[in-house]
Amino acid sequence: MRAFSTLYCFSVPVSILFATTSIPVVAQVPFPASVTNSEFTQLGVNNNEIPSQIDRYILGPGDTISIQIQRPFGPYRLGPGDVIGVVIERFPDLGFQAAVNPEGKIIVPLLGTVSLQNLTLAEAQNKIRSLFNTYVIDPSVTLSLVSQRPELNFSATINPEGNVVLPEVGTVSLKGLSLEEAQEKIRLLRDRITPDQVVAVSLASPRTVQITISGEVLRPGIYPIGSATPRIADALQLAGGSTMMADLRQVQLRRKLIDGSIITQNIDLYSPVLNGDAAPNFRLQDGDAIVVVRRDLANDDNYDRNLVARSSLAQPQIRVRVLNYATGGIVTQTLPNGSNFVDVLSGVNPNFTNIRDIALVRFDPERGKAITQRLNGKKALTGDATQNVPLQDNDVIVIGRNLIGKITNLISTITQPFFSFQNFLNFFDNFVGGGGK
Repeated sequence: MRAFSTLYCFSVPVSILFATTSIPVVAQVPFPASVTNSEFTQLGVNNNEIPSQIDRYILGPGDTISIQIQRPFGPYRLGPGDVIGVVIERFPDLGFQAAVNPEGKIIVPLLGTVSLQNLTLAEAQNKIRSLFNTYVIDPSVTLSLVSQRPELNFSATINPEGNVVLPEVGTVSLKGLSLEEAQEKIRLLRDRITPDQVVAVSLASPRTVQITISGEVLRPGIYPIGSATPRIADALQLAGGSTMMADLRQVQLRRKLIDGSIITQNIDLYSPVLNGDAAPNFRLQDGDAIVVVRRDLANDDNYDRNLVARSSLAQPQIRVRVLNYATGGIVTQTLPNGSNFVDVLSGVNPNFTNIRDIALVRFDPERGKAITQRLNGKKALTGDATQNVPLQDNDVIVIGRNLIGKITNLISTITQPFFSFQNFLNFFDNFVGGGGK
């Protein structure tokens, strides 16, 4: 009893109780810190259609691509790396073997340099026979392929200028191109060397990207993501998960395109959680900005916050403070998100506590007020679902009839609103520090 005898005598400085706390958040794309559903619908973005600019990967410095170049279909055509053998009937000394050099040429006895680039074996044989006809009357020439060049299969990393160096082609700029566009560009350049080659370009190792995450997440900020295929779910987990006020029905993704324009897309992450489906799986890119908007409580009837709390998109843990009259102190319990009232009661000794009369004090950020709900722990433990309410981050559990009355009276005397969760928690910290211990 003595622990709280000075309850009405302690004072909390207004500068402490109502001071706001600010956490600097760097955003690469300006956007309101808090946007409701009603405001969000005015942006006019169709959530059912994913623009191609969002759904495709754009190459940039640091990306490593894999390039496979296969020979064209149809008759084999000679190119750099091929080795041919030539036999001239009645003139064995004129026979030779030669490798096609990078320019597509070979050195032939008596003839000198001869280009065989892109010729079939029959065409090359006829060309050499025609050239030897200057020295030998009606020569009989047989040309064979001794060894064929390997198909090109290599990797290249895009340098800080956005370029790669390709064999036989040289420096090629790929910055700002999609994989499909890069593949077509390389195919056209290779076509000048060997027509009709089959070119396949894939992403071997993506660059590390930096994503801006703001809004209703636990830790807003800029995060590097080194995942091979970074997704929105990865970004939310890095930021500590969505808060209880988040609206996952309309998560905004903003991307700056190569021409400087910005495209915006709403992503529905709630429906996959509700239906047990996979979340949208397009890849995030460097510079993307993700905004998790605040729920519009006026349209909150069909939103299952408890289901979201148990998903991998929400913050994994919540902190609940327990203020117990019997122990005379405040204890912070860390629980899995989605926990219920009975999960807190497991740490309460019923032999020294009246668990039939417990108060759950919760901060309402919309009104800036503390809301108190009376709960019967005995009924909750025996399966009464109306008493076993879901818990939220920063909830405060108050145990003890006298203590509940004193706290309720004290909160009712506060005429100014709480400005944040931190102000709300400061109230209880100062309560204990000012006379609760």
